[in-house]
Amino acid sequence: MKKIVYIFLAVFLFGTTACEKDILDLENPNSPGLTALTTEEGMKRAGLGVYDKFGLEYWWITLQNHDIMGDAYFTSVGNFGWRWVNQASSITLSDGTVLTPPQGGSQATELRNRNSRAVGDDNAMQYEWLSMYLVNNQANLILSAVENPDLELTGDAEAKKKVLRAWAYWWKGFAYSRIGSMYISGIIANTLNETNNDFVSYEAVIAEANSNFDAAIKELEGVTATAEYEAFLGAMIPSFTKVGKGGVLSPQEWIRNMNTYKARNILVNKKVEEMTAADWNAIVTLAENGIQANDKIFTMRSANENDLVSLTAWQPYRSLISVWSHISERLIQEYYPDDNRMERNFAIPARGYTQLNAQGRGFAYSTRYTLIPIEQGGDYASVEAGSAELNIAGSYEENQLMLAEAKIRLGQVEEGLEIIDAVRAYQSAGLPAVAGSGISQDEAAEVLRRERRVALLKNGVAFYDARRFGFLKPVSEGGGRTNAVVLHNAKGTLELDKNATIDYNYLERWDVPENELDFNAPSAGSAPVISPR
Repeated sequence: MKKIVYIFLAVFLFGTTACEKDILDLENPNSPGLTALTTEEGMKRAGLGVYDKFGLEYWWITLQNHDIMGDAYFTSVGNFGWRWVNQASSITLSDGTVLTPPQGGSQATELRNRNSRAVGDDNAMQYEWLSMYLVNNQANLILSAVENPDLELTGDAEAKKKVLRAWAYWWKGFAYSRIGSMYISGIIANTLNETNNDFVSYEAVIAEANSNFDAAIKELEGVTATAEYEAFLGAMIPSFTKVGKGGVLSPQEWIRNMNTYKARNILVNKKVEEMTAADWNAIVTLAENGIQANDKIFTMRSANENDLVSLTAWQPYRSLISVWSHISERLIQEYYPDDNRMERNFAIPARGYTQLNAQGRGFAYSTRYTLIPIEQGGDYASVEAGSAELNIAGSYEENQLMLAEAKIRLGQVEEGLEIIDAVRAYQSAGLPAVAGSGISQDEAAEVLRRERRVALLKNGVAFYDARRFGFLKPVSEGGGRTNAVVLHNAKGTLELDKNATIDYNYLERWDVPENELDFNAPSAGSAPVISPR
């Protein structure tokens, strides 16, 4: 059954604030402002408007959800339901002492208790769903407008239409990838301002994502990187992101970005033990045609004016102030000795720790380390506008580490290790070569797992990896993390336990938010909207 949903459309044409909470305000889609979509300038603004649809819901809340569930960062604050998002069920110290949270139950219980419109901002499950379907609808708007016979474009109009379609299909592929990689099911919504109540499995959502990537690739195969192309596409990319690894992608760079994301979609949506040789070989094919070292990619930065993260509302800023976000001891323990990336990014303050049982909410919220700002040589965090850069989608390092993992899993261990060495060199890690060290396939897989944790901190894949490696399952089912480093003073003195066991017991996929279901009950035959775990 189709349902018409009128989404607030004026922001992409006339506004630039990313932290609006009334993003679903209703407006007549036939309003006069939409006549701008018959002009080239209007279409460029529509393309740029995709970025605005992400909002606070994505740039800060969603990305932090992934970071903290992957135990790369942690937060003890209750805002947006965060304290429950990363509440592990228990920590067992090496002497057998069991530490449980002082409040609440398991993560699944607490998140489901708050999966309701009645709790407002505390419903953590709503944010990625909301932001990605807004992005998807903006892409639908572009696809609809580009077919309008009244649309007037200068120069090579057909090439510009291909770019517009590719832009829309790329973002639809991205949005469906995020939905399908997070929720147990989703909706395929490919018509402007229309939804439906036919919920499909996450596998079907991922298939739709890849179909959109393929559609974008098909459009780009007939496009040349002329000056006109660069100016037209460049108008749809925020100017303050066109530095560092960001910028205007050539058609071939863009295609390689999509190949990398398609490889990610294979990798992160199955457990390691569920992967087949065909899966690994598909990743090899995609990654060998994926992002290269000097390619431009999709990035986000802050800015002094008209930025998209309100300068302060994202991980790179919040990880340097107060209690909002801190690096996890379990991330720190992944670094090998003498890794330059560790030395330039993390430091222990004079008192010996940064957080200890933060806000009295448990020792999972403890760390010795603080982040070193970019201005002092770090890579990740800054309170200065424009300094920090996050990868929106894939990166060269992620592409290469997927290729390395596929090679290792297929028995080509030395080839995989050589790729890991190359990634480390690319990031100036300063580590000795692991290729030629004679380690086994299992040992190589562990080196790969740790390298992904370290090298891809800016890619937001920690939760996906924790899920596929089995850490999120209950300890009773073979999950959890052993040999974990935990800082605590449970016995009255500060101790660093290096052999603790953490029973995360997290949801591996999230339920469909009640914010959706309250107004859109699943049709008969819909896929389940509640995750089995």
